[in-house]
Amino acid sequence: MLSTTVTIRKWKQSDSASLASALNNEKVLNNLRDGLPYPYTEKDAASYINAMLTADPNNTFAYAVDIDGKAVGSIGAFRQGNIHFRTAELGYYIAEEYWGKGIMTEAVKQLCEKLFAQTDILRIFAEPFAYNVGSRRVLEKSGFRLEGIMKYNACKNGKVLDMALYALTKEPYTLRRLTKDEIPNALSFTWEVFSEFESPVYSDEGTEEFRKCLHDEKYLAGIEYYGAFDKEMLIGEIGFRTEQRHICFFFVKGDYHRKGIGTKLFRRLLDDYPNGTITLNSSPYGIPFYKALGFIPTDSEQTVNGIRFTPMKYNNSEDLK
Repeated sequence: MLSTTVTIRKWKQSDSASLASALNNEKVLNNLRDGLPYPYTEKDAASYINAMLTADPNNTFAYAVDIDGKAVGSIGAFRQGNIHFRTAELGYYIAEEYWGKGIMTEAVKQLCEKLFAQTDILRIFAEPFAYNVGSRRVLEKSGFRLEGIMKYNACKNGKVLDMALYALTKEPYTLRRLTKDEIPNALSFTWEVFSEFESPVYSDEGTEEFRKCLHDEKYLAGIEYYGAFDKEMLIGEIGFRTEQRHICFFFVKGDYHRKGIGTKLFRRLLDDYPNGTITLNSSPYGIPFYKALGFIPTDSEQTVNGIRFTPMKYNNSEDLK
């Protein structure tokens, strides 16, 4: 879970020392493509930074990963040519001391959001070595989907290696608060997705209890709803009890799982409620997803009226900004 603010910004010549420090490490270089010198000097770093600052800004989208004014890593996307001119290849690395802290995941999310919002890029792809579990996890937590394993696709340090192909595409999804008239449809949607994915792990009592909640006006009072739409079709929703800062419902249509929609919905909620703790009671099915968002369990699994759940919380000051 992040405990600091991560930003991506344009390179500065004054970043040469920190860039050289990050890359002058064989552990970092072993996960990158060939061509970088070792030892990696400040002169090498200055040359790279100058190349990025003078590159065509319509084709090269290169940034420093910044923490507290210090460049601790590099991230960039590079437009492809010919018929692939609306796709970009993603590359990144970070100094070893910052591995495993969620920093690069946040940087990848920021860059992808920027590209999709500000350019005509429709597809961003990355090709980490298949063995690089850390890099692959960054992509998966950022909404990328594994499209396949490319066998014997690289030679590095005298070894023939497989590579994993991941991609994230710009989808025609919109996210917004629901109007009062749209709430009945959202509750019907909730029941539909619950019945498919969560009811199977509940007892008949638990399923009936959940159904009753969807028709209980007292229970539903004070809930604000956010929806994700594919054109006019509702494909995801969050129900948020504003006073308690508690998520009551959080569902995504099965056909749209693992496309980053749940993450985007949650980030949309954070735009309106940016500070403080948010709680929810997760079904057994949802725990891995909520952990990926930054929620942590606050107690063991409980069962009340047949409803199985694990209490969880998210502290916004310690994660995504």
